[in-house]
Amino acid sequence: MSFPLDAASCVIRPEQFETIKHVYESVTAEEWFTPSSKRREQFAAYLMEAYRNGLTDPFELRTLGRAAARERFAIH
Repeated sequence: MSFPLDAASCVIRPEQFETIKHVYESVTAEEWFTPSSKRREQFAAYLMEAYRNGLTDPFELRTLGRAAARERFAIH
């Protein structure tokens, strides 16, 4: 198994995870969010990837995460 040269950048520390978790819980609690567990997993993965790509401000992560969720994970 090989790892990226900068494997440390892929690691999410507990305090960072708490930020992602808080955003995830607040968005998925909205009535329009799908109850599908598979779609919820996809949203969690989306948030983690966004965080890893530099979207680390909690307000911005929630704002952009919520907008993406309305587009991709809302009940229609």
